[in-house]
Amino acid sequence: MIHRGTPDEELLEALRGGDLRAFDVLYLRYERRLFGYIRRMVVDRDLAEDLMQDVVLTVLRDRSYDPQRGRFAAWLFTVARNRCLQHERHAAVRERPVPEPRPAAADPEAAVDRHHRVRTAMAGLTDAQQQLLLLKQVGELTYREIADIHGVAEGTIKSRLHAATKAFRRRLAEIGGG
Repeated sequence: MIHRGTPDEELLEALRGGDLRAFDVLYLRYERRLFGYIRRMVVDRDLAEDLMQDVVLTVLRDRSYDPQRGRFAAWLFTVARNRCLQHERHAAVRERPVPEPRPAAADPEAAVDRHHRVRTAMAGLTDAQQQLLLLKQVGELTYREIADIHGVAEGTIKSRLHAATKAFRRRLAEIGGG
C-alpha cells in the first residue's frame, strides 16, 4: 500500500510497476528541494521549471537507479545536477546569455537584501564550492551521498564542505552579511 511513509525505493518499484500514486508521493516528497536546487544552479525560473520537468520525466522513464548503489535522493539530485550541467554546456556552445533573475515583487525589503547578499557571496565561490554547498544545504544530501556523486571519499567531502563553508562565511562577512 502506498502512503507518505513508504520508502523511496518501494515507491520507485511501485512506479515502475505502473502505480502512478507512487509517483505522486515521490513528487510531493522532493518537489521543493529539487526545484530549489535546480533554481539555484540555473537562476532563470522558467529554465528551472523546464529542467525540473526533464528530471521528472527521467524518473518516470529511466531504469538506471539501483537501490544497491545508494539512496534514491542521491540518484535524483545527480540526475538534476547532470541536466543542469548539460544545459550549461549547450548554452555555452550557443553563446546565449543567461537571463537575469527576476526580482521577487512580494518579498519584504530585508529578505530581498539578504537574498542578494547570499547570492553575491555564493558567486564569489568556485563552481565546485557552490555545488557542494547546494547539494548539502538545498538538496539536503548526506556526506556519503555527496561523496558518491563526486566519486571521492566521505572525508574528502567533509573537508571540502568545511572549506567551502568557511569561504562562504568569509565572503558574506566581506559584503556585510555576517
